[in-house]
Amino acid sequence: ISLLLIVYKTHSILREGRSSLIYALEPEGTNTNLHTDQQILLVSGFFPLSKSKHTAEDYRSWLTLFLGIVTTDVYFFTPPELAELVAEVRGSLPIIINTTFSSPFDIPPLVNLKEPYERMHAIDRERSRHSPELYAIWNGKPYFLDEALKNSEKQYSYAFWTDAGSFRKEHAYQSWPDSARVEEVWNEGSKLSGVAKEDLLFFPMWEPPHASMRNWQDTLGPVDTDFSEGSFFGGSPQTVRWWKELFYLYHDHYLTEGIFVGKDQTLINALFLLYPSRIITVWVTDPDAPAHQGLITSVEGSLGSCGDNWYYYQFWLSDLQTRNQMRKLWNSISWFQWWKER
Repeated sequence: ISLLLIVYKTHSILREGRSSLIYALEPEGTNTNLHTDQQILLVSGFFPLSKSKHTAEDYRSWLTLFLGIVTTDVYFFTPPELAELVAEVRGSLPIIINTTFSSPFDIPPLVNLKEPYERMHAIDRERSRHSPELYAIWNGKPYFLDEALKNSEKQYSYAFWTDAGSFRKEHAYQSWPDSARVEEVWNEGSKLSGVAKEDLLFFPMWEPPHASMRNWQDTLGPVDTDFSEGSFFGGSPQTVRWWKELFYLYHDHYLTEGIFVGKDQTLINALFLLYPSRIITVWVTDPDAPAHQGLITSVEGSLGSCGDNWYYYQFWLSDLQTRNQMRKLWNSISWFQWWKER
């Protein structure tokens, strides 16, 4: 099974001194990102769990780092009692807040599935960390993304689900993801795959599946490995609709067969293997990436100090100026840590 990978050189690294790192900026005069009029919608949601390892202040902080800084249009699902908080942290930036659902179990694909999910919890190998509520939040994402597009007041070229807690540290991502960068990625993906860009779906990936997966068939069920990242995904409206229908088709089939589908990542992995030509991705731990060469990965991340590797796609999908701002931020943190250790 082949999978389309798009991996770009992200930044070069200069070493100075014994332990400090300086991340070279991209020359802004050579910026190839062109202005586009593509409209982008970010879709997200916040449904508190009855039991969570994070505090209310954690969530408020993360919501502020997302909703209070990112200026892209946002469509946000949350229970009625949290609408005021969401509106407060968003301020004057554009947002539609949908309070139709008090719980992910209220959305059409998951109605009447609370008890089946509770039974499924008994066969979860990570049941001490997961809950039926969490399954519903994960598995509700394809519906929320498509529903936001259907209810939006504008026509969008691309829509992306992004987890509300994805922005956890100081950042410079405002007009994000950058529309020109998105067009660049989709055009390259279409060129490499031969698939129309309107039919391409983006997911970040963590690591490739084991070689044994070349013999995988859909009758074997979801693929339980850290392959896909479900924190961020999307594409054109028609691809978002296709993904929603495909996801719940297999979700419902496996559920009726008594197969575990509580962790959306495992089902996403299976759909990657079934439809590889329609998936475009970025792989931050690619050992052949030019920016990876010469790094000490035991000290630095796979591509240097680029923040949390899981959220690398945030940097990757931003414009050149923002990438340089983030490099300056990471440089300042590196210097601070260097002096702190002296």
